[in-house]
Amino acid sequence: MFTNRRHPYIGIMSAILGAIALGSLVYGIGSSYLLGGDVPMGFGVGCALATLYSLVGWFMGVMAVRIPDSYHITGIIGIILNSIALLIEAFILWIPA
Repeated sequence: MFTNRRHPYIGIMSAILGAIALGSLVYGIGSSYLLGGDVPMGFGVGCALATLYSLVGWFMGVMAVRIPDSYHITGIIGIILNSIALLIEAFILWIPA
């Protein structure tokens, strides 16, 4: 019943970065759709930062899952959120091709 297991901080940070990346992508894509594609350059920078956040968050999630004697749920959630964000970003880059 009692255990020394804890949620690793990098797992929590991975989940937070995944949520921020997904939120930024949804906001940027939604705003671009509502404005008819005529958006300022800041939206592109926001999506580029979302790519950076999701890459860093994905690696942090993998590192968190590999820590022994800790809860892995936050790291797994971070990996899932960041993978979804990376897939959306890859799809956005694939569309014009």
